[in-house]
Amino acid sequence: MGQTGKKSEKGPVCWRKRVKSEYMRLRQLKRFRRADEVKSMFSSNRQKILERTEILNQEWKQRRIQPVHILTSVSSLRGTRECSVTSDLDFPTQVIPLKTLNAVASVPIMYSWSPLQQNFMVEDETVLHNIPYMGDEVLDQDGTFIEELIKNYDGKVHGDRECGFINDEIFVELVNALGQYSDEDEDDDGDDPDDREDTQKGLEENREDKESRPPRKFPSDKIFEAISSMFPDKGTAEELKEKYKELTEQQLPGALPPECTPNIDGPNAKSVQREQSLHSFHTLFCRRCFKYDCFLHRKCRYCTFSLSSFVVELMS
Repeated sequence: MGQTGKKSEKGPVCWRKRVKSEYMRLRQLKRFRRADEVKSMFSSNRQKILERTEILNQEWKQRRIQPVHILTSVSSLRGTRECSVTSDLDFPTQVIPLKTLNAVASVPIMYSWSPLQQNFMVEDETVLHNIPYMGDEVLDQDGTFIEELIKNYDGKVHGDRECGFINDEIFVELVNALGQYSDEDEDDDGDDPDDREDTQKGLEENREDKESRPPRKFPSDKIFEAISSMFPDKGTAEELKEKYKELTEQQLPGALPPECTPNIDGPNAKSVQREQSLHSFHTLFCRRCFKYDCFLHRKCRYCTFSLSSFVVELMS
């Protein structure tokens, strides 16, 4: 009985270590991939520039003109400079005076405000970009001001993305990577270090093959519980499980929301009712503005369209 209790206490700690190690590995792998993409893009752009330059040089050689060489020479007059253009052909040398433009200070940055005819809805800021300095006196009187301010942004501060940042892509990759572990691995935690090293080497060798293949069964609840404990701001284990289902269902080819129907002109067209086919039109199209996603008349009765009401309005 005592050993069973030890394993139960050891399980969550073991899964937390796995989540942390896999998370750091995925972040490092993502940085390496990004660096490789930048290098390959730079090399391809450089190759395109060289090819284009070579084409222009070949076209330039075929023409009967020479590139213009600007030569600056000092004339006999004091303080006067001239430029001469010479050619290898029979063109005469051209000489023009050189005038130097003095440096002019740049125009300072200015902002102008223009009135808008309507309000534009934007997304709320989810990351605190600036922590205001209120002075030592204010902080001494109310020391919880900064803490409450950060709580309003769910603890997300600009630049603090190294330890607690996880997006949907990393979340799915993390769950898939943790899915290769089994519950039997917890029993091997008390074995010899040599056995654990062999097990780790085997996991490292088969990790790339397992990541490329989709998981055969839904991940264990322990994975979502461990991720929830490491990233509490992302929600509970049940919420993470539902989020994983939504993200993986979106990756399926041809997956559509339940309220949407396939394209009526496509190969997967379905025979549905008229109301279901025009669901997006009735929901999003505004009869006043004649555009979709109107921000002004969301709760207006003219936003919803029905044939009988439209005929009555035209006759009245």
